[in-house]
Amino acid sequence: MNWKIDSIDYDFKNDKFIANVISDSGISFLVDEDYYGKMMDNYASSVWRDELKKAVTQKTKEVTGSDAEVIVNVNLIREYGITYHDKVPSYSMVSQKLSSEASIYIKGNFSTIHYLQEMLEIKQWIVEKKYDASLTFKSEKEKIYFAIPAEDLKKIKSVDDFKPYWLQIN
Repeated sequence: MNWKIDSIDYDFKNDKFIANVISDSGISFLVDEDYYGKMMDNYASSVWRDELKKAVTQKTKEVTGSDAEVIVNVNLIREYGITYHDKVPSYSMVSQKLSSEASIYIKGNFSTIHYLQEMLEIKQWIVEKKYDASLTFKSEKEKIYFAIPAEDLKKIKSVDDFKPYWLQIN
């Protein structure tokens, strides 16, 4: 592997060093020691974040016709029993185990009239791709904000189904 250590920092609170490493494909991830001195990293989580961010950003641009801010968070906890050897599996292969620990935030330039239809199209695509995660939509211009838990994604079949997830912004 042609990985490069980008930086090394010291975590005074936990009395350990943390290295920021960049893979040959440009994925940035952290390497440190757990409380027992065993090396651990968040490489798989970083690969999944990158996979989701690229795909969701592209789909949102396709649907809305403009760029969007997409923030993805995937926390991999060792207890989930997800192991990989040579290659990290695609997020869709592990999403059912991780959906409660994953989130997708999309801040886009949604249509002022057809925003629900655009959001529904993106949500349906996310379900089809098996990118299970909590999903948040926020409009750049309007005060439109929806937050949908991962377990409810499949329940939304029409634009009317979004109503319980609409949050008011002041």
